[in-house]
Parts: sequence; C-alpha cells; structure tokens
Amino acid sequence: MRHTETIAALCLVALVALAGCSAISGPGNGSGNTTTNAADKPYQTPLNGTQIDRQHASILRDAGSFTYQTHTTANYANGTASQSVTIKSDLDSGAHLLRVAQGPQDSQVYEGPNGTAYTRLAVGNRTSYINGSLRRVDPTALVSPGVANATERANFTYNGTTTADGTTLYTYVGHPSTLNLANASALGNVSSAANITVQLGITADGLVQQRRYHIDTSRTSLDATISYAAVGSTDPTPAWLNEARQ
Repeated sequence: MRHTETIAALCLVALVALAGCSAISGPGNGSGNTTTNAADKPYQTPLNGTQIDRQHASILRDAGSFTYQTHTTANYANGTASQSVTIKSDLDSGAHLLRVAQGPQDSQVYEGPNGTAYTRLAVGNRTSYINGSLRRVDPTALVSPGVANATERANFTYNGTTTADGTTLYTYVGHPSTLNLANASALGNVSSAANITVQLGITADGLVQQRRYHIDTSRTSLDATISYAAVGSTDPTPAWLNEARQ
C-alpha cells in the first residue's frame, strides 16, 4: 500500500475508532470559545459518557431523521489526504443516503424504504449508476455518538461556549492518551500512541452536535470533525434517483 493510500485509510479507520462505532462496512484548539462558566450547561464534570450517549440517542429517535457528517484531513511530510462522509437517515422509513468523497472520487449509495438500492459513482466528469449497493451502512449505529468511548480514556473539562450554525454549543475538552485502533491491521504498524485532543460541542438539550479531534503522531497529524445536522428535517432522497432508475 502506498504511503498516501495508507494515510487516507488512516483517516477513515481512526475516525471510525474515535466515533465508537462501525456503521460503514465493505480539531483544532477550540478557538472562538468563551471562558464563561455557564451555570446552565447541559452536563457537569466529570462527564458521564453513557448518560450523554443515551440522551443524544433519545433526541435523534424522537426527531426521526438526521444528517451525520464527517470530515478528516491528514497532513504528512509529502502532502495531504482528506475524506468527507455524509449519511442522511430517515429512521422512521429506513431510507438512507451514504456519500463518500475523496479526491476526484464521489460515491453515493441510496437505499429506499423498501430496501431497493442504487449506487452513483462519479470520477471527474464521468458518472455511472449501478443497481444495488457497493457499500453498506447501518444508520442506527450512528444514533449513539459514542462519547463514552472518549470519557473512559480521559477526564473532560468545561471550556465555555461557542456557536455553530447559529446554535450555542457548550464545549468540553479532553486529552486521551491512546486511540482504539483495533481495526487498523490493514494499515501495517500504526502506533496507537499520539498526542490527542478531543472537543465535544453539546447543545443545551444534550445533543452532541459536534466532535472535533486533533491527533499528532510521529508520522502525521490528523484533524477530524463529526457533526449532526438537520435533525428532524432530513430527507435522504437524492436528486439523481430518477436518473438512476432509468
């Protein structure tokens, strides 16, 4: 495996490990945060990750739909590799859309309420469609944010508030000493030891709207952002569905 491919793979594997789930098969320093010690913050420290996961999941299930987004960037000696993943899910109908963008490649998979799936593959200005799914995704695995996975490895401190997409987020920062890279065997000898910063951005009602990771290793630095958007208003139906059916 070439070095650039290894780093690109590291983006996704590290992201899945950090997220605390494996839904797909086949941060900075917190700039902009205030230092206000808000009395009405959603959770007191030390954080109970299990409680946070349950409240977040309850909000999503009640809402019925959500958009899950990740973006990872790895910087290394000879360049940069990045990957973006978007999953739009309608929990009530079971329909969902997976989109993975990396470099010139953009692949999307839509699965409808009846289980019928279509894949759209685009490279540059060339687009093709396939009946069926080339990637599988389980949106229910994303209902829980996996915060307990981080709070078990570090103590988090309250770091004031910030604003994202017009919403006030209460931020908590921790520095886990290790990463769980149990699924990284395909990457070769990748050390789990790193300098790690994890920042949680939580809404007043307990939704973990944003998680940001900054990881430094001897070979590379990784920045990852995981966010939830359009909670209760997500429609996973893609604009290209009729074209795919034809």
